[in-house]
Amino acid sequence: MRPLAWIIVLVTASCALFRPPTATPTPPWPVLEASNFGAMHNVSKCGEVWFGGGVTAEDVELAQRRGVKSIVDLSFPDEDPGFDLGRECSDKKITYYNFQLPSPDGLTDKNAEDALYLFRDTEQHPLLVVCGSGSNGAMFFALWRVLDHQMPLDEAREEALRVGMQPGPLATYLKEQAERLSEKEEG
Repeated sequence: MRPLAWIIVLVTASCALFRPPTATPTPPWPVLEASNFGAMHNVSKCGEVWFGGGVTAEDVELAQRRGVKSIVDLSFPDEDPGFDLGRECSDKKITYYNFQLPSPDGLTDKNAEDALYLFRDTEQHPLLVVCGSGSNGAMFFALWRVLDHQMPLDEAREEALRVGMQPGPLATYLKEQAERLSEKEEG
């Protein structure tokens, strides 16, 4: 066989064997991305919802400049930001929701329902969700992902752990509330 014929055979065989990798389908839920919000840490953003920890008075001013309509405080009692967050929000004409969460072991069904209401109410968006570390915001965000974005619970839990949710009681609460509210919404 001639060299040109061999080249044609080899190129043809190579093309038949080469298959480009298939693209991973884009999930049906909105993308969660790492973000910045002033001095806050563990900040993530999805659409018009930011969540993170360690809010400062300067962050409230930044929230005003970014057009944030509401700040949701999901802090535990030992996560005091060191300033009057409610007063700062009022001064900046930002609606403030203070959940006054008791402890990781003391979260209630009402806490989940109230948080979901604010995540779902686009009239409250852009929305900034804060706590001491970003852990509580990540957990409630994961619950919203499961119930409203049809993200599987295991994926939502893993995503929340990656972006700051503490394992233990919060992960347990996430699972219990996802199951309870899924049944409630189906029934």
